[in-house]
Amino acid sequence: AWNFVSNLPVIDVQLSIKGWWEDAIQAQNELPIPIILPGAQEKKWNTLHADQEYVLLVNLYRIRTGYKKGKQDSKAIAPKFPKAKDEGWFLILGEVDKKELIALKRVGYVRNRSTIPIAFYTPENVGRCIYTLYLMSDSYLGMDQQYDIYLNIIPASVSAQVNTEVSVSMEGIALK
Repeated sequence: AWNFVSNLPVIDVQLSIKGWWEDAIQAQNELPIPIILPGAQEKKWNTLHADQEYVLLVNLYRIRTGYKKGKQDSKAIAPKFPKAKDEGWFLILGEVDKKELIALKRVGYVRNRSTIPIAFYTPENVGRCIYTLYLMSDSYLGMDQQYDIYLNIIPASVSAQVNTEVSVSMEGIALK
């Protein structure tokens, strides 16, 4: 039993939002999102522009409990499953109050560290809203994690919108 438990994956999550803000000087900024424990009194509201595209950067770190020297195995520990199965994860971004799915991304095995970008648009309406990010295992029950992202939506910024569109079109040119 201890061998099984000690080999379960422990994933640490760090979040940040990348995008343009009206007061930004030339380049995109990256805003770290503090992890707030459930039931905490103080909440950090992150100011974003309405109807603007941002990228949520999800950094996943595997904490090596039960690590065997020299080898990491991407296979899930599933002794009663008929075939070997790779460990995988789903990142789900949604707004619980509106029952709305905003983004869904499948992530493979997290070896040491992975950074996963999730593009999303902020709501058109000004005000506060809470987006929730779920990290769900496709192999293990009870290994899911949930993080609330507190957003304070301010009026749209034309300069931030133009900068986003120009940077996206420049990335498209660079890829060709």
